[in-house]
Amino acid sequence: MKVGKLLTTILAVSLALPMCACKPKSKDESKVSSKESSTAVSSSESETDTVPSSDPTDPTEPTSGPTVPSSVTDESEDPLVIYGYEKDFSKDFSEYLKDIDYEYVYVEPEQYIQQLKSAFSSEKKPDLFMMSADYLPNFTDSDYSIGIEQVGIGSSDLADQFEYTYKAATNKDHSIKALAYDLSPTALIYNRYLADKLLGSAEPSLVTAKLSDWDSFMEQAREVSMNTEGIIKLLADRQQLGRLFWAGRNTSWVTDGKVTIDAEFDKYFSLQEKLFNDTLTLEFEEGSEEWERAINDGQCVLFFGSLKKASQVIGYVPGHEEKQPEPTETTATGETSETTKPEETGWSIVPAPTASYDGGTWLMVASSCDRKATAAKILKIMTMDESVMTDMAVKGRFVNSRSIMQKCAQDPNFASDFLAGQNPYVVLVAEAERIVIPDDQAVQKCAEGEINKLFTAYINGEIETMDEVKQQFIIGMEELLGLS
Repeated sequence: MKVGKLLTTILAVSLALPMCACKPKSKDESKVSSKESSTAVSSSESETDTVPSSDPTDPTEPTSGPTVPSSVTDESEDPLVIYGYEKDFSKDFSEYLKDIDYEYVYVEPEQYIQQLKSAFSSEKKPDLFMMSADYLPNFTDSDYSIGIEQVGIGSSDLADQFEYTYKAATNKDHSIKALAYDLSPTALIYNRYLADKLLGSAEPSLVTAKLSDWDSFMEQAREVSMNTEGIIKLLADRQQLGRLFWAGRNTSWVTDGKVTIDAEFDKYFSLQEKLFNDTLTLEFEEGSEEWERAINDGQCVLFFGSLKKASQVIGYVPGHEEKQPEPTETTATGETSETTKPEETGWSIVPAPTASYDGGTWLMVASSCDRKATAAKILKIMTMDESVMTDMAVKGRFVNSRSIMQKCAQDPNFASDFLAGQNPYVVLVAEAERIVIPDDQAVQKCAEGEINKLFTAYINGEIETMDEVKQQFIIGMEELLGLS
């Protein structure tokens, strides 16, 4: 899908500003030094049949955090050092960071965390660094990063950002330690041909109704496997379902100093046990070659993922595609009203039973930063500047602006032929709005780790009863949390 030469009327009138670019200076090896600048300096569950609101003040603003200093200055004139694991960072964003002296230190993703930690004791200490969703909680609760308030950015500046992005980076002292510029909310992505044959329809509105909750999901998983004699499954792996199941939880595992277990614990074990015992998935590991092959070869009907994952797995290319203006109407599921095909082909997306995200990129200010004013400028450019984020959205990024992404959801030029005429942002913006972040992410992470370990022992016969599973869970959590 090519990038449009012009924004549609909706985006152009309200957001588009002239963009200019300068080529960065470059260094050899894995480091790139650039001089660049900007051209300007609690979500509630959404109804799946409603177009996202265009009002960017729907969710409550972030609660007040630590005090923001009245002024922030740089303590050094050296180039700001940015560590990251995205190889094309300099190429992609050189046009956005003009008039800022910075040196980008690229590290291979597999080595990134180790080398980043080592950098804090090296001569080339980081001022700013990228962080992935997987490691964000670890660095949020560490001394490697400082809160955005220390560089002059307050919670009131974040009203247009998706709530989950800054809540995921908030520590126990209510300090926001990172801001996201590239988001990955997930949806349920399905094969239209298989859905038409095995679910009874390929239309998003009807598929949504059949997969709206986990009980309905299980029913369809049984029917697909039974009707194809086990040749085709609804889902390629159980792990994905497990990750999504806990994504919507915000109930504490600890009450008055004691570990508690509720009905969701039993439901999860029952769900996973049925999937395993009845062989309702292919038991492939998410992201493996077998997993990707099963999706592309039609061995399973669907998978859960973001547009970025869809681009990696099935070749989807997100972005803005100029089309001739036509009197079309975008429905609440992102379909264009005129789209009908004699034979269902391709892919479509619908909301998952639980809203979640499978990635994203955050920027954190390092505790070693001696150019706080410049670091703040970069954070504002990448996560608050309308012209910059509009340009990134047109090029296919899901940016951290509710108002811009809502406009993308209303823009017919984001309708995708790959998705049979759907505008994916109609679904994904609503999903991003309803993502829940646990109040205590560390405890939730511990709980999920214990649950996965105990379930493996349970299905392998090492633990015989659910009562014993629950006892082991309580003991394990007490040890991990220091409650015993």
